[in-house]
Amino acid sequence: MAFPIIIPLAIGVLVLAGCAKVATDVRNNRPLISLEGSEWSQIPIGPSEQFVAFKSNGEIIGHGGCNAFFGQYTQDGPTLTIGALASTKKMCRDVMESESAFMRNLQETRRIDATHLKLSLYNADDEALMHLRRRDWD
Repeated sequence: MAFPIIIPLAIGVLVLAGCAKVATDVRNNRPLISLEGSEWSQIPIGPSEQFVAFKSNGEIIGHGGCNAFFGQYTQDGPTLTIGALASTKKMCRDVMESESAFMRNLQETRRIDATHLKLSLYNADDEALMHLRRRDWD
């Protein structure tokens, strides 16, 4: 009779599925100590996406929607300082204002709140500048 075996197996599968979801939720909400090696993006704008990547050598690179940019950053716990950003100089009529705001917000950042999937940037007055999502999570 297969019926008595099926019920314990079904219960076991449900328990394991619940544990996997809890483990994933804990990992996704766990504070991220370092931005090194991570990439973050805004919601896509048209055909281009705004993103920022924090490299392991203190280098920051990204795309503002029209132009690529690069510069340096330092992080000490939740304190983040982004230096002057240099960029290419293309003109994209529909995204220039959004690109300028994105890069300005990066440079005004003084504090972060980061988990595995979310990054919030705050200025010196502790006002939220941007909320980004993880681009390279895997």
